[in-house]
Amino acid sequence: MEKIKKEMKILRAGFPVLIFIFLLFGAAAVAAENIPDKSYRSFSPLPILMYDNDIGFGYGGKVKFVDYLKKKESFDLILFNSSKGERWYVFTFSIPDFEIRQGRTYPLSFDLKLEYDKFLKYNFYGFGPDSSEDDRTVLTHETMNLAVTVGRGFSPSFVVEATYTARWLTYSNPQEGPYLPLIEELAGRGRMFVPYATLLMRYDTSNSQIHPTSGVRIIVKDDLAARFLGSADYSFNRLTADFRFYRTLFGERDVLAGRALVQYVSGRNIPIFDHAALGGGETMAAMRGYPMNRFLDKGKFLVNVEYRFPIVWRLGGNVFADAGTVWPGLGEVRLGRAVYDAGVGLRFYQHDFCARVDVGFSREGVGLYFNFGHIF
Repeated sequence: MEKIKKEMKILRAGFPVLIFIFLLFGAAAVAAENIPDKSYRSFSPLPILMYDNDIGFGYGGKVKFVDYLKKKESFDLILFNSSKGERWYVFTFSIPDFEIRQGRTYPLSFDLKLEYDKFLKYNFYGFGPDSSEDDRTVLTHETMNLAVTVGRGFSPSFVVEATYTARWLTYSNPQEGPYLPLIEELAGRGRMFVPYATLLMRYDTSNSQIHPTSGVRIIVKDDLAARFLGSADYSFNRLTADFRFYRTLFGERDVLAGRALVQYVSGRNIPIFDHAALGGGETMAAMRGYPMNRFLDKGKFLVNVEYRFPIVWRLGGNVFADAGTVWPGLGEVRLGRAVYDAGVGLRFYQHDFCARVDVGFSREGVGLYFNFGHIF
């Protein structure tokens, strides 16, 4: 009963927030009118039938609509299920659309993202660069997110964005593994409300958000979870610096891309999977050749390099290498403990996104990964 009262209080407090969101949407719609008046309308559907080491056999679909309301907006929907029990549903609304606002000065942008992700067989290997794959502990990990982002393009290359993410976390169904007592203790807490706020600054001279072939991006981002933001159980600060470059080599579609990232998380009580992570094909943790969340700790270094090239029609390929390490503190960085992988992949280019498949090879085996968008 006490838990229901607490959640009803959160819902009542959310009504003024909803009103504020509608006001932001209206302001962003007006701001989008400053973008040159032409049609950006496009429709990009993609059915999904694939295999991924981390999620098993998957099926579903993705579709994106751009400028159907003639407000330079976009609607993006992903519906996905897998044989290893992932249930991933994402809806994103943006005005102006990310690609439309790229390289422009604009007074206001607005993004709304709703995401549900339930993973029946999530893995935890412990903390540190020496964590063993034999220490894998299996659990069910469930997240529900509502993220609202407002931004401003101060110049064609400099953008500032602020986000508030209302997030609910649930750890449940702990299974075999040496960290079973820890997961059982977390599972006993039930569903937890762990929101956080994000401030992002981006210097970006790239020629596209979706298919960049030239320019650089420098991203500095800070995520903060604290009691005054609504996070009663957890408190942390996660600072990320991300540098990316793109350049053509032999033709307009032959691209060399590189990324160097450093991240550090501090706080008195950090959710397990909010630590700095390496492993899998996810954008911020890409170590293709290692399973998702294979390495966790307070900080990490990550380097990715790719050569992207056309094959035929909308199909392209890439050759890549990844390297990274995690560490508990700045005074305990040991680059000699870095792990490496290399591999090849395919890209299917749509007008509004690309689908990617990568095969990575590491000392721990072979990884096959499927997702949307370039890694960086």
